[in-house]
Amino acid sequence: MAEFDDLTTRNRIKVSARRLFAERGVEAVTVREIVAASGAKNGGSLNYYFKSKEGLILELLAEIFRESSDGWLIGLSQLEKNGGPTCVRDVVEVLVRWPDTSTFSDPSPTASRFLSSLLFTRRHMVREFLEKMNFSVFARLLEYIQHLHSDIPSAVTQQRLIYFAWYLISAKSAFESYQATGRRNAIWTDFDPMENLIDTATALIEAPCSVVEKKSSASSRLKVVRGRGKHAVMLQALDAALPR
Repeated sequence: MAEFDDLTTRNRIKVSARRLFAERGVEAVTVREIVAASGAKNGGSLNYYFKSKEGLILELLAEIFRESSDGWLIGLSQLEKNGGPTCVRDVVEVLVRWPDTSTFSDPSPTASRFLSSLLFTRRHMVREFLEKMNFSVFARLLEYIQHLHSDIPSAVTQQRLIYFAWYLISAKSAFESYQATGRRNAIWTDFDPMENLIDTATALIEAPCSVVEKKSSASSRLKVVRGRGKHAVMLQALDAALPR
């Protein structure tokens, strides 16, 4: 990424907004503060390029998911080139280590904290965005997880995948906060935090089922909308993870 001062006004606004959103939360940041942080000379620059704060947020969201999907595709392609994943951990590693955020158009440690803020304060916006997007690569990765751990009841797996997604975003946000300080801390440097995240996220999915879970799953199957394909299943997952 070019030095901040070398960026176009449009890109300086995006970088400044994501940093402020990550540090203070989406709702706590005003349009005036974003424009000031970007160094734009025209106070109406944000509205000129993005129409509104909401338009800017949606563009940042789309950019992160697009670049993430591109990274997951690279990781998945490498796995499938070697015969496909052999265990859940293989898939989790792709989701954690890919994409390489250093290749992002904005590689600053802000993406996960920005997403976390949106999920807690603008859940409906995120949900509407996800309904319109095609996340075929992400869906394939989740299908591999379900296939590789088919001994776990479907209802339990669906719940765990929701825990898994929220856990990854929250854990990466914690690491980003450390990165943003620019200071060394042995807790984060004595062992690879991403390796530890892969281990714990894998354990979350593979944890043995309790007797209660098994009995509950057997007596009350997960209700899947019939005849509407993968899109219906995706909407059902969104209803569970991001209820209206």
